[in-house]
Amino acid sequence: MENNGLRKKLHESLLYLLWDQWVALGFEGHENGKGIPFIIDPEALLLASLRFAMNEGRFGEAVSGWLHRNGEMVSVQRLKNLQMVTQLAPYADLRKLSEFMEGKGFRSWKSLAELDSADALEDFSPNDFSPGIDRLTGQAPDTKKPENLLLRLRLVFGISARPEILTWLLTHRSGHAAGIARETGWFSKSVQAILNDLEKAGMLVARNVGKRKEFSKNSRNELWDALGESGARWFSQPGFYLGVHHVLRVLEASENHGISAHARAIAMRSDLISLEASFGNTEHNGLFAGTSIQTGADLIGHFNTETLALLKLIETRESLGES
Repeated sequence: MENNGLRKKLHESLLYLLWDQWVALGFEGHENGKGIPFIIDPEALLLASLRFAMNEGRFGEAVSGWLHRNGEMVSVQRLKNLQMVTQLAPYADLRKLSEFMEGKGFRSWKSLAELDSADALEDFSPNDFSPGIDRLTGQAPDTKKPENLLLRLRLVFGISARPEILTWLLTHRSGHAAGIARETGWFSKSVQAILNDLEKAGMLVARNVGKRKEFSKNSRNELWDALGESGARWFSQPGFYLGVHHVLRVLEASENHGISAHARAIAMRSDLISLEASFGNTEHNGLFAGTSIQTGADLIGHFNTETLALLKLIETRESLGES
């Protein structure tokens, strides 16, 4: 498959994945029949939708309508935290969304417009996002669905770091504060304080592993049963979507077939380190590993092979979130 066709196919498959998550959250529409096998991260989903989907007519009004109806279920602080780390959403679109939500009575969204855009990612294509609604679309999320576990816990514990940390703990055997903070998008000190509280409550067991304190669920504590094992998987979505962004940029940069393999490889190289680092922070850290050390035709071949593996991962969804 030529790079232009591969880029379009990857972008199209990503749009289906984003759309089906919004449908699971309450969008009016039909899923593409593959389901969502992981726990939806609403903040990462919103940032990725702003990055990849706002040129698609069905997304703009649908996202605006859902946020108008369900905006209180979104963590603005976590949205800001993830944006500062990934720079994933175009800042112009964030400002438009901030103004829209503030106008609908969600005053906390005003702070989105104050984020610094000095290190913003360069767009691989311009967006034409104008938030607005002719009517309210969608409905409240069905929090009984496994993929909506995080929103269910937010209804119980409020909009804070605690629901993300509990969701992470429900889907992992053990972890330490810094690692959990990196994957959940919250500050390490906040995560450490919550882990300490859960240990005091008897929900966690702690042990020292080197210089770190490792936490695991206390299986004898009945509160875990009350929270419920959803069956859905954790998926480190912010880093994954950022990695896809860099893949699409590299594919776009390498679409000039009138130049040599060496020149194409040079054009591809600018995003490779960031691409590897993005996937390196996810469960799929083997994707594109070692790509940046390749050269010439070897680089092009290796990159295309890895991109096809990424495309298959998104299309089938079977292993999204699995290591």
